[in-house]
Formats: sequence, C-alpha cells, structure tokens
Amino acid sequence: MACLRVLSLVVLLPVLCAGCASSRLRLPDGPGTPVLDFMPLFDAAVAQCDQIQHVDALIRLRGRGGGIGLNTRVRVRAGLSAPGSVRLEGMAPFGGPVFVLVAQPGEATLWLTRDKRVVRDVPAEDMLESLVGVSLSPAALRSVLTGCLVADRRPMTARAIGDWVAVDLAGGAVAYLERIDGAYRLTAGSRDGLAIYYDQFLGGLPREVRVISQTGADADSEPQTDLTASLSQVNTNVALPASAFDIDIPPDVIPMTLRELRGAGPLDAPVEPSTSSDSR
Repeated sequence: MACLRVLSLVVLLPVLCAGCASSRLRLPDGPGTPVLDFMPLFDAAVAQCDQIQHVDALIRLRGRGGGIGLNTRVRVRAGLSAPGSVRLEGMAPFGGPVFVLVAQPGEATLWLTRDKRVVRDVPAEDMLESLVGVSLSPAALRSVLTGCLVADRRPMTARAIGDWVAVDLAGGAVAYLERIDGAYRLTAGSRDGLAIYYDQFLGGLPREVRVISQTGADADSEPQTDLTASLSQVNTNVALPASAFDIDIPPDVIPMTLRELRGAGPLDAPVEPSTSSDSR
C-alpha cells in the first residue's frame, strides 16, 4: 500500500537524537533490605502528582519508538483528564496538525488529517503504540507524564537498595524513591515492560520523562523504544471541556484499520521540506 505522508512526519529513521541512545540508564537492582515504615516516604513522594486530575502540556519527543527514530520537529499538544480521557494533536513545523487522537472511556478515534484517513474501534493504547511505539492507556499516560508512574498506587512492600527505596506496587509496578535535598522523590520506576525516569522537576512535577523498553532487551543491545518527552506550557487541574475529547470527522475521510496503520511503511515516504521557520 502507499506510504502515509502524515506518518513520515512523525517517524524518520535518520533523525535519531545523538544523545538519546548513547546513555543506557539502569534501574537499581538487587534484593535490598526490607523497609517497614515506608508509607510516609511514599505518600510524600507522590503528594504532588497524586492531586492531578487534569493536565495539558506541549510535548517534544526525541529518540525512537519501536525501533524507528522520531522526527524531532514534531511536537504533541496533550490534554488528559481523569478517569481516562485524552486528546493528542501532532503539530508539524508548518500547517495544521498531522494527526488528532481523542479518547474517552470505551471509545477512541485517530484522525490522520493530511491523508484523510481515520482509525476507530481500536483501544487508544494501540493507536499510541502505532504512532510512537509505547502502549499506554489514557489513564496510564496521565500517570506517567505527571510523575506518579501508575494510576493504582497501592504500595505493598519496600526495600532499600543503596541510596534508593524501591516500593513494590499492586499490579507489578515498582516505584524507585531517591533522596534529594533531604526528602524522597519518585525519580524512576518500572511498569508494563517499561523503565521510566523522571528529571527536571518544577513545582514538584517532572518536565522530562524518559521511557525505555525492557522487554527483549539485554545489556548489549539497544532497546526498541527509548523516548524522551520534554514538557512545557504545563497546566494542571484546569478542567478541559468535554468537547476536547470529541472530534467531528469530515465525510470524505476514509476508514483505516490498525493493521494498515502499523504497516503503512512511513520510512519510504520523503519528509516535506519546511518553507517557514518554526517560531512557535
């Protein structure tokens, strides 16, 4: 099938960020020493992100997803609301959005605006995986981006590993607390085969989130997914209107399957040259 121009703007093999793949971070490892009175530490570490029900931000992505390098010129305007609503707009350096993904509990739509194609009746996490190589539901994406790691933060046990406190959460996720300026902060974690690292905190929330796939990776191979999301223009707990998570699809748009989306072959399509500078 013909390659989709819209996805060629989102992914492009040669445009790998030189610094993203060069440093392979490692989560603290080892059995550690049991920590009994860890609840106050954990509660303090997630106090800020635990209060966030709504968030919108501008996100710059760099690195690669699913083994494919991302075009670093593409930014994403993201809006997320509890319990499970999301709106993502892929913004090219010129023109209108290249894609719009909206989802509410039980439904999701991905509109590829420039190719006049639409994907429906597919979970939002599958759409997101096709775009950037990371499968996260709207609720999971909100938790990851705001520094809380997972929506279900029921701590089970904890252990000290060096200077870290590793807190085992319900569902198999692990939150790693690091002591910074006299207080513990959630700066890393693992969930669903992903290692997640937080940095550049502002107002108690991270402005840089790095996601690295762990499944199938070993010490000598590069992970399939190694993405860094830099957040700016962050607004929290300003309720987004319900209309933000809905979209009117033009009548001339052609339905597309998830299989077609995944097999679109974006690497063969040339990136359109920009005719204006990116001043936004």
